[in-house]
Amino acid sequence: MGFLTPKRVVLFVVAVLLGTSAFAKQPSPRTLARMAWDVPNNVGILFGGRGNFDQATGLQHSSDETWLWNGARWLQRFPVTKPPARAAHSMVFDSTRNRVVMFGGRQEPANRDLTAAFLNDTWVWKDDNWTRIESAENPGPRHYAAMAYDSDRDVIVLYGGNEYAADGRTIVSGWETWEFDGSQWHFISDDAPKVAKPLLAYDAARKEMILLGLNDVGLTRLQYRYDTTQKTWVEYPSATTLPTCVNEGHLIYQEHRGRLAFFGGICVTATPTAEEVWEWDGANWAKITSSATGRIVGQASAYDPLRDSMVTFGGTAAGSAILGSITAVVRNGIWSSPFTSIKPAPRSLPTFTSDPDRNTIWMFGGLDEDSLFYYGDFWGYRAGQWYLSTLANNPGGGCETPLAAYDTDRKVLVVTCAGVSVYEWNGTEWKTFDPSTEPPFRNWAGMVYDQKLKKTIVFGGYLQSNYRNDTWAWNGTNWTEIRVDGDDRPPNRALMAMWYDPLQQKTILYGGLGRGNLNQKIQRYDDMWAFDGSRWTKLSVSTTPGTRFGPQYAVDPATGKLLLFGGLRSVQLDEDSLDQYFENDTWQWDGSASTWTRLEPTRRPDVRENGGMAWDPATGRLTLFAGYARGFYLSDVWTWNGQDWEPDVEAGVRRRAVR
Repeated sequence: MGFLTPKRVVLFVVAVLLGTSAFAKQPSPRTLARMAWDVPNNVGILFGGRGNFDQATGLQHSSDETWLWNGARWLQRFPVTKPPARAAHSMVFDSTRNRVVMFGGRQEPANRDLTAAFLNDTWVWKDDNWTRIESAENPGPRHYAAMAYDSDRDVIVLYGGNEYAADGRTIVSGWETWEFDGSQWHFISDDAPKVAKPLLAYDAARKEMILLGLNDVGLTRLQYRYDTTQKTWVEYPSATTLPTCVNEGHLIYQEHRGRLAFFGGICVTATPTAEEVWEWDGANWAKITSSATGRIVGQASAYDPLRDSMVTFGGTAAGSAILGSITAVVRNGIWSSPFTSIKPAPRSLPTFTSDPDRNTIWMFGGLDEDSLFYYGDFWGYRAGQWYLSTLANNPGGGCETPLAAYDTDRKVLVVTCAGVSVYEWNGTEWKTFDPSTEPPFRNWAGMVYDQKLKKTIVFGGYLQSNYRNDTWAWNGTNWTEIRVDGDDRPPNRALMAMWYDPLQQKTILYGGLGRGNLNQKIQRYDDMWAFDGSRWTKLSVSTTPGTRFGPQYAVDPATGKLLLFGGLRSVQLDEDSLDQYFENDTWQWDGSASTWTRLEPTRRPDVRENGGMAWDPATGRLTLFAGYARGFYLSDVWTWNGQDWEPDVEAGVRRRAVR
């Protein structure tokens, strides 16, 4: 979650169209991602895309994530080598070399003073890794280029795309044609028809490369075929009926029907509200019956030859700016949205708490991937396996900024909603309470079970522009405020790290952000405090991980030391300006020496804030889950082996013989 992202009103129609199951692990909402089908491994390969606006950095960002769709669920991959983040790139499958080829795209700027970068690098995906191919010559940097693989001639054809003019800022359309032979790009011609936002697909039944798009002023729909002998484009008769909306649509060859299919797109005039599917038989386009009731643009798409269907992901509803994460399967005009309830969806601010008595990490709730509402699902995680647990009497959906701590004496999981309502889970059932005293409502507070005090401690938080610095204790029956003098407690704050340190036998607080009152500027903190049950004491620490909030952290009970990962960092540039950025650094806190040590693992999870971290008693490893960064919500799992981070790579790819 970005800093103080407000809850938005749920728009029911859009939510239904673009929404997802709380139980489906998948890529987070994005547009202009690209997808190609890896035939030998029977999976769709999705890369990149542009996420929602990120309030923390004031920018939209591109993704560098790689996901696999196996026909039933999404699997994230963490390749050792990966291309730079991008969107609106070009991706095809090379059936001769059994690999996915990716070219170009757009990378969002790193700060508001820069323009987006257009790319012209070539990458291939094979054997679960990306490899860059260097060519003696390359098409120029561009996005929205059309690209398709001609399996009969064993070449990839690339046409057009948008690029920068000589001034480096104005975006113009290009009309070049290039071919890629598997190792080198070859320039063919720039004397091609002027087709803007082109779409390209190889019609294997008729052995023709088909180009579809708009004319250079974006008003007239055009269709061409590629003359492979003359290396020229030949226009189809203008009388040919073309699909209604060809701007940014999808052109896919369907093996099971021997026809090209077109869907999606934006019209020059009014765009239809319902999706249309068109098919090309080599002579004419015909609109076929479609079951779709809504229309989405900017999604990724590919053809699944094993299931004779087209697969799409993400995009936005026509006329909406809200990005989606729905997976749709289209077969013969019939739309469906498959999902399986075996993994939690991407989220921020979940609870993620170790239960050593049941050898389980419990995960509850969190902010959904559109920042629209808080989930109410409850999961157990053990040794790499998720399982959905009971929902009866649990806090349920709408539990804002949930907090959790495990009471090791009473052997119950304590969950609070907004630091007020209390629920306890004993491994079998949930219990609710009606205490006589309650803390004031708050978001983003800190909460931990203090094993020496034998109480759950809540500190600070945020509500309606005000930060808090009050301290409350839960004893299993009632709340009690522990009144501490102003000089003996940390300044008002939220989104800090707070944990029980078994080596110091005290609750420790680090970092966060806040301010004393509305007349003061918001402060980012790097200070540390210890709580002994009656007062807070500021710790004298020579070095800390720096000003940050929303980090992921957990104590390793084997050593008593804390591991801290990432968060949102900030650097004060001058009195009035601040640079905020997401981190993925790893630090260790040794309470016996009161020192921080920065660790240098060879591999690290992506940057993030507001994820969960806990000790997995089944494996004896610290485990990291989910979070938010740069407009994207996460659902990945990583474990710490004591020296390095290791991703939880799910099985689910079934290789098949190539026909």
